[in-house]
Amino acid sequence: MIYEKGNRLLDQLERRFGRLALPRILRWIAGFQVLTWALSLLSPAFLQWIDFDQNAILGGEVWRLITWVFYPTSDFVLFVIIAAMFMFFINDSLEAEWDSFRLNVYVFASVLILSATGMLPFLGDIGFLLSTLFYSNVFLAFASLFPNQVIHLFGLIPIKAKWLGWANAAILAAMVLTSMAPLIMAGIALIGLLPYLVTFVPGFADSYRRESTAKVRRQKFDRDTVISTTFHECATCGATEKTHPEREFRVAADGEEYCDSCRKPR
Repeated sequence: MIYEKGNRLLDQLERRFGRLALPRILRWIAGFQVLTWALSLLSPAFLQWIDFDQNAILGGEVWRLITWVFYPTSDFVLFVIIAAMFMFFINDSLEAEWDSFRLNVYVFASVLILSATGMLPFLGDIGFLLSTLFYSNVFLAFASLFPNQVIHLFGLIPIKAKWLGWANAAILAAMVLTSMAPLIMAGIALIGLLPYLVTFVPGFADSYRRESTAKVRRQKFDRDTVISTTFHECATCGATEKTHPEREFRVAADGEEYCDSCRKPR
């Protein structure tokens, strides 16, 4: 029900604001990550101007609420390029499934919620955590929509997206459990993953409920089928070995089967 209402709401919003959607939004983000990595080679201090810093934001550097998304994924050029290519691939898959508007809503919701989370007091430097949760939102969406998509890890190891999704969830759980304040970290992670949870959990719940109902019906059907299946049935009175287990059944010369109460005496 929640899943269907959400889809209807998005349909209404798309009719009104769909033209404002930015096509290939994740490609743009990946491209800016490559650009910021290149600029950091010219000026290593450049990355300090775009990273998430709560104190700097409160001091007026509000661009950091958005620019932290463009922070490069690695210092190593090969990893930066591979990450960008993978983001291109995810963008095209999600956009083909959702269209540009819905992908925009999902990405901007992730960024805004994570930025708001980062502004909670006493959190300190959590730029790395925000980036991790952002990529988790994106990749978990891909893994949920395309669970059997084979991805070649490091270009060599073939593995299905669903297993990488579970690995991503395990990494997040490990980060929470090994942190100095697991309960606080768990709360931050849940808030940061709200876009994914709101988008997919209701659908998963509906699917599980339908499968459970279908399983119960299938079991009832199988049980009724077993009960209704008999090996012996009297052609005269209709008795079976289940309705009258005390009777004996024999096939007569006419080819019909009769119980001992209905068989003609010889």
